[in-house]
Amino acid sequence: MQKISKFLTLLVFTVIFIEDVHAHEQEIYGKGLPRDIDLIPQEADYPEWKTSSFNSVDPKRMKEVVEDLSNIAIESKQRTQYWGRLPGTPEDKKTITYIESKFRNLGYKITKKKVSIDRDWRPSSWALGYDFENKSVKIHSAFPTGENAKHTNSMIKAELVWVGLGSEADFIGKDVKGKAVLIYSFFVPGGRSHSASSRAKLFYANRLASLKGAALIINIMGVPGDGVFAGAAFHSTNGNPTKSLNSPVITISQDEGFLLRDRLVQERIFIDFEMQIDVIENLETTYMMASLDGVSKEEIFIGAHTDGFFQGAMDNASGIAVGLEMAKYFSDQKKSERPRSITFFFYPDHHHGEYSVREVEDSYNWDNVASVITLEHPSQSQLYWFNEDLMVSNSIGSFRWNVNGSEDLKKIFKSRLRENGVSIYSLMTDKPKLTDRAPGFHIIDHVIYHTTFDMPELVPAEGMKRSTKAFLGMIEDINNLSLEELR
Repeated sequence: MQKISKFLTLLVFTVIFIEDVHAHEQEIYGKGLPRDIDLIPQEADYPEWKTSSFNSVDPKRMKEVVEDLSNIAIESKQRTQYWGRLPGTPEDKKTITYIESKFRNLGYKITKKKVSIDRDWRPSSWALGYDFENKSVKIHSAFPTGENAKHTNSMIKAELVWVGLGSEADFIGKDVKGKAVLIYSFFVPGGRSHSASSRAKLFYANRLASLKGAALIINIMGVPGDGVFAGAAFHSTNGNPTKSLNSPVITISQDEGFLLRDRLVQERIFIDFEMQIDVIENLETTYMMASLDGVSKEEIFIGAHTDGFFQGAMDNASGIAVGLEMAKYFSDQKKSERPRSITFFFYPDHHHGEYSVREVEDSYNWDNVASVITLEHPSQSQLYWFNEDLMVSNSIGSFRWNVNGSEDLKKIFKSRLRENGVSIYSLMTDKPKLTDRAPGFHIIDHVIYHTTFDMPELVPAEGMKRSTKAFLGMIEDINNLSLEELR
């Protein structure tokens, strides 16, 4: 009787265990975004920062630009897995045409010039999957990073090994040679800078796995929800390709990644991976200048990049939207009210080598430029980890920043940001964006960039309004100083 009782107890435990395992397989590891769209505040929920100046600035108009440019990017999704506003694509051309039309209607003089990108990489197809309990499982969130430049044709089948954060200590006792290595990587603070990447300067986990002979590196991106992550671009922003590791690198979402990790407890898992990358030589695209005369030949030079991964709503439709709003403000003025001429520069290859930036930097006459302003990701909702969720607040995120010039210029920069409710990091962390050959400044948010979280819903119109007013105030103050006083 006692033996029967023990057997029944064991049977009940086994049934419960099996049910728990199957329930666990279906678990969503963090509600996150963009799945839970109801977490996102409405535009009216953001506290409004009121100042008495520049009241013509229209946040609704800027948000419409962000939505228009995001929709252009979405069109590319019908054509390719590697989607966004990428140079040389129909979406690139449509974006420049959209911006040009806006500027022509405002009375600006337009100059366009073709530029050639020596070499670019475009993943054309890829697939990541595995077998579990004799069933084939596809990982839908898989997305290649820029460290794959030399892995143009990959086909890998390898056993999976979990190495946690991928620090040197995590590899102790792990033989990863010829294996697929699974690494958990968290944002520091953004999709391009995550803890496993060399850019983060934390664990160098991907590089370690590559040096130890891994056949494939899979980064679980530590963000709740079903996001997709581009990671590093194939180019840095000075024309040099991103350093390619000896192993292909691919990112996956936390939901799919944790499920994969937990299945390792139940059975050995072998990963199937395929990737084809097209190498494009002498890729042609176009950059654009839009100018408006002022009283003098001295200039305010304003730049923004037009390319972006996925919807690219913050990075960098928001910068373009702010630029268009500033352009309207200046076009509404009489020429006599503009002490200096205004020049806008829109370039399509920020994530693809910045060939146009370097061409303009080398050929432009910077002696007459009073200030260079780079419009780069000027508005994002503040995000927080909250237990299993990614939580959105009705606050505008803080910015990293740079100002290059005289003490007077630095005072103007900080004063105008403060009075318009624009928060910045305690220390300057950047270098000048477009050039250091003239005084200049920028702010830049960088949490959701290079991810599918970079969508219009997380780009508050209120944040763009504050940044636009701050920039216009800076230009007003700068125009009261001579070139010598600004340098």
